Amino acid sequence: MAQAMRNPQHHRRVEAVEAFVRDHEQSISPGYFRGRQHVAAVIVVVFLAVVAFRAFPQQEVTVLNDGRSVQVTTTLNPRAEALDAASIRLNPSDRVQYARGGNQSSIAIHRAKTVNIEVDGQILAVNTHASTVSGALAAAGIELNKGDVILVNGSAATERAPLSHAPRPATFAMAAPAGELLAVYGDTTPVITVVRARPVSVLIDTVRIEIHSAAETVRGVLDDMGIIVREGDLVSPGLDAAIGSGETIQLAKARSVEITLDGAERTMYTQADTVGGILRVLDIELGPEDSVTPSPETPVSEGMAITIDRTIVVEEDVEESIPPQTVYETDPQIPSGETRVVQGTPGVRVVTHRVTYRNGEEIAREVVSGSARVEREPEPTRFISGVQRQPGQPPVPSSVDSPDFSGEYRKKVTVLATWYNATHGGKERDDPWFGITATGVKLDKGICATDPNYIPLGTWMYIPGYGTCLAADVGGGVRGYHVDLGFPESAGNNPWGTKTLDIYILD
Repeated sequence: MAQAMRNPQHHRRVEAVEAFVRDHEQSISPGYFRGRQHVAAVIVVVFLAVVAFRAFPQQEVTVLNDGRSVQVTTTLNPRAEALDAASIRLNPSDRVQYARGGNQSSIAIHRAKTVNIEVDGQILAVNTHASTVSGALAAAGIELNKGDVILVNGSAATERAPLSHAPRPATFAMAAPAGELLAVYGDTTPVITVVRARPVSVLIDTVRIEIHSAAETVRGVLDDMGIIVREGDLVSPGLDAAIGSGETIQLAKARSVEITLDGAERTMYTQADTVGGILRVLDIELGPEDSVTPSPETPVSEGMAITIDRTIVVEEDVEESIPPQTVYETDPQIPSGETRVVQGTPGVRVVTHRVTYRNGEEIAREVVSGSARVEREPEPTRFISGVQRQPGQPPVPSSVDSPDFSGEYRKKVTVLATWYNATHGGKERDDPWFGITATGVKLDKGICATDPNYIPLGTWMYIPGYGTCLAADVGGGVRGYHVDLGFPESAGNNPWGTKTLDIYILD
């Protein structure tokens, strides 16, 4: 008994019995009953307490609420007492399940979840036990029409999509009305947005189709219809234009034609009415030798085959190789009987050809007169031999004897010899460096430009027909065995020309 009284539920039960006895004691005990009636009342209280303990035994109740379990003890009304003991308050939409087995009972509370629904310009907060979009919409009394679009938390969804009360990612974003919902209801409340489909007319050529679409643009409406806009199709308004309720989209489908042009086949989509219109679209003007089948006046029909035969004349630059020459030299510094070979490199010459094509195939080719130009000069292959001498005899310089020079030379070299004067240096006459060479000497006859990798600066040479020359300048166009001979301006416009000849290295 002491253990039962220590239990709060038991204590409340005893207090109820005592209150009952007190009430009846006052009603049946007048003032002159004092002794014997008082003892009888006490006996009645004890008797009723014993009966109450036997009639209303204790029950252990497990309460499940929001994923948590609470254990309580009840007597008279297990459901009400258990919820009261667990300090649980029910909302109107909550569900309670009760199960009992012997002295053990369990109560499971299924809380209704809040779902926010944005539809028809309104924002509704619905408490529901639904786990899918369709259930939540049904709980709110919302019916979907054909073409309506459903968004759950800003993403496209179906009626069968599940509802999630889990926190959304930090990157979640929605339209303005739904964004306001986040601030009001928090990040775990699902937001269902119903975008109502609007009536739209689509006129495809001469066929009118009435549909309902929730798309915001012309492109979206056509996508909903599964229509592919091809090259040449005309759409009004434009694909990216906004479309409202009751508006009309006009789509003029292009006709598909198979074109053979210059021997190549292609498919073309066009709004042109005639074959001549297709030629204008392709910016093709037929020449005297050109033809088109069928004729330009023929109306265009779906799947038509059109063949355009053209004769085209173009000019093409063709690179040709210039084989290197072979030159033979002697060098007194090379031992007698020994020959050294310096391999040359071919040059490049560009020649312009006039080429005639018929339907993409070459039928004629000719070289344009005077079009050849040298892009890179060839460098000759050099065979350098030593001067014959007696064994043990030091190299003996060779000598040259000509009308304008007589003397010894170190070696003979075959070179390309050109000319230049002070005006070829790229500087104005008032420039202090006008006519000044790379070594600082003034350009005049007897000063030459060379490639230092082949003929070092400071080398004296004898050039037949020119005289002696000092390598004292360089030039961007002087490469390999190439000597550019200096002349004064007074020598005229072409005092030398271009020659290939043997020169003599003096020292």
